[in-house]
Amino acid sequence: MHLSISTTNKKAYVTAVNQSLADAGASPELPLYHPVFSYELDQSDYINQGQEQAFSVITPTGLSIRQIWMTGALTSYEPSKQGGIIRIADPTGALSLNTKPQTLDSGINQSDLVPPLFLAVTAALEKNTRPDGKPYRWVALTCRIATREERDNWILAAATSLLQRLEEMNNFLLTGQGTETLVLVRNHYQVSPGHLKNLGELAAKALKVVKEPGPPIEPSECIMSVIREYSGPKGIHMDDIYKYTRRAALADDMVRDTIKVLIAEDEVYQPSPGYIRLL
Repeated sequence: MHLSISTTNKKAYVTAVNQSLADAGASPELPLYHPVFSYELDQSDYINQGQEQAFSVITPTGLSIRQIWMTGALTSYEPSKQGGIIRIADPTGALSLNTKPQTLDSGINQSDLVPPLFLAVTAALEKNTRPDGKPYRWVALTCRIATREERDNWILAAATSLLQRLEEMNNFLLTGQGTETLVLVRNHYQVSPGHLKNLGELAAKALKVVKEPGPPIEPSECIMSVIREYSGPKGIHMDDIYKYTRRAALADDMVRDTIKVLIAEDEVYQPSPGYIRLL
């Protein structure tokens, strides 16, 4: 494997991982949530059939996981009384996750889950009791709206982790020296250098999507743009403003405070309760 990631990007990776764990309520020192590309997850069918608390899936690169962290583009959302199913895409494929009513961040409504939209989720592995499909499913624990920069940081995290595992597996194939898990994984998936090359090329493809960070979003400009584009005869309701500003990852409190400033500066006004119009 000859792919590498710069020191700067690795720092961004560490920052992104720690932030994600903090958002999930976990200690940043504990690597509980693994960033894994959807393609590798889709290929993973080696199940550790231990007790419920030990139930895990082992990927073709030897990673044993029960919890994942993913940031990607929402492609679809199917709501139901029990929560629904969200499908999130990364540059290698897409992953379906079951959701529960308590999964969504307090600032997200089901009506907000409309593509195009970046989402950051943490998810846990559960046994699938249905006879069809895989013996496991991913159930989202948390879900919040994310930015493109957060998505790019996740790609860096997933690529870094994958490349490290590919190096370890490649060394094992060359020398025959490795852990018992690598032996079991090689035998189960029939891992070959060609498989590793394919995964490495997927990581390279994913990294090409990452862009240099752009200028920070100016809240007032974003809000004014929303008001201009989506106002009707009565203006635009505050709930609709929140709906669009959440897509830019602006907190509702920030939006509300910024609108108060815009009103004071005579940029906008309230023609009726709950509505905002340009002056």
